[in-house]
Amino acid sequence: MRLPAPLAPLALALPLALAASGSGAEERKSIAILPVVVHALEQQRYLRDGLADMLASRLGQQSGIGVIRVDDPERATVDPEAARETARAAGAQWVLFGSFTRFGEGASLDMHCLPVAAPGQPDPRSIFVQTGKLSELIPRLDGLAERVALHVRGRAAPKAAAGESATREVDELRKRLEALERWAAATAAASEPPAEAP
Repeated sequence: MRLPAPLAPLALALPLALAASGSGAEERKSIAILPVVVHALEQQRYLRDGLADMLASRLGQQSGIGVIRVDDPERATVDPEAARETARAAGAQWVLFGSFTRFGEGASLDMHCLPVAAPGQPDPRSIFVQTGKLSELIPRLDGLAERVALHVRGRAAPKAAAGESATREVDELRKRLEALERWAAATAAASEPPAEAP
């Protein structure tokens, strides 16, 4: 059957559009973002929801990545197999999960990104650690999202020179230790009984 002249270009364009959308869907990787386990004395829900919002926003801007939010706080975990099970139920190919710790002025965000279909020990490349003050942590989420996207797309993230990486790790450990020492000193001072008047 011959199509009317006005419909002929549409008939030719439709298979091309479907092929293009199909290939884009195949290349797109879905990643479930689980609620973060929060170790803090206060504002746990605020921190958990805020971190999930920021991670989802930044990952959603990465090309080839489709974000699936898991908002149930009961799904927060640091166990790889529990995280995979939740992501599998959500229909995701990858899962991002981890923990946030607040200690004194310091903060640590330890995230893991794993493929859902590969049970067993996590790949060492899938561990992402960001440390520092809370105000310093938020701008680093952009870099974390980029590293997660590279990992999910099967590309290795560019490695820093060995000396530079070691220096950064030592510096971050020093900052964490100093923050812990300040927190311990403040806690000890607060628990001391008041001095008796002479």
